[in-house]
Amino acid sequence: MRKVIEIFKNHRAIFLLPAVTVLFFVVFSVYITLNTGEKAEPELVVVSPHPTAFMIPLIKEFENETGIKTEVISLGTTASLKRITSDENVDVLWGGSILTVGPYEEYFDEYKCENKKFFKDRFSDTDDTITCFTLVPSVIMINNDIIGDIEIKGYKDLLNEKLKGHIAFADPKKSSSSFEHLVNMLYAMGEDDPEAGFEYVEKFIENLDGTLLDSSSAVYEGVANGEYMVGLTFEEAAVTMLKSDKHISIIYMEEGVVSTPDGIYINKASKHKEAAMAFSNFMTGENAQQFIVANLGRRSVRIDVPESGLVIPYEDINSIEVDKDKVISCKDKWIENFSLLFKEVNNE
Repeated sequence: MRKVIEIFKNHRAIFLLPAVTVLFFVVFSVYITLNTGEKAEPELVVVSPHPTAFMIPLIKEFENETGIKTEVISLGTTASLKRITSDENVDVLWGGSILTVGPYEEYFDEYKCENKKFFKDRFSDTDDTITCFTLVPSVIMINNDIIGDIEIKGYKDLLNEKLKGHIAFADPKKSSSSFEHLVNMLYAMGEDDPEAGFEYVEKFIENLDGTLLDSSSAVYEGVANGEYMVGLTFEEAAVTMLKSDKHISIIYMEEGVVSTPDGIYINKASKHKEAAMAFSNFMTGENAQQFIVANLGRRSVRIDVPESGLVIPYEDINSIEVDKDKVISCKDKWIENFSLLFKEVNNE
């Protein structure tokens, strides 16, 4: 049996709907299984690597609008993928970039989201096992209080000897955002030849000085809290830290930035297909996407939702494209290469 354990309370959010501002009290719950006599079976089970603060208002409004009681399992990307590919009771994976999740497409059901006709071209031509959700640029995050006079404009600056041991980076085997950065490094520093980019990656690993974190959140929280001078993370996490009055700066790498959409993926074994489709439609709807842009620092996939004032215009970013099929096919090899280099550099 399932019992709702309320672990986040007193969160308030304003969800902006056309011509209406709805103020609601948000209680976000994580469900766990207990041996109790109370039955509270969910009508939809979602696993997600999104930060909790990001999910709270969206899940609550989805439940309010659709009446679908939703269980959210909060895990890292790798653990989320393992869960949805092995558990038929998990209906939806919400989050995880299409580059990270791409190799697992056989586990997901085809569904053409009703909002796909409103997507920008680059987000509408994906396979129907993927519904693009938001655009997520990779960024460098700096703690202004402890960085001193060290100038950082891009990846090459992370090789500064003064930063040795002060860089937050998660294991790309465990973190989707770190894998995105690995891909970004390979293409940007290899000058479109990702294999050549491993020369830079080896030097970068040397400056990590043996430090490799276990999760994406450990990176941005570690920088924001002053444990590290600099970290490699994703835009929305850095924006969230800024909104929390943390003394940080966001750097868009001058060598080039890879911006990859994350997605919503429906388990082929789902027992709640209709609810899963409703979830996909709601999260890509105009109202939800407007809220995400205005309040959560993400970039919408829709043509009718303007960019957030919390981030710089996309055209001001030195964007670089990657070969999606190549990245997906080489993912395991590149992660293994990184792991081997880390062991070699640290004599493990």
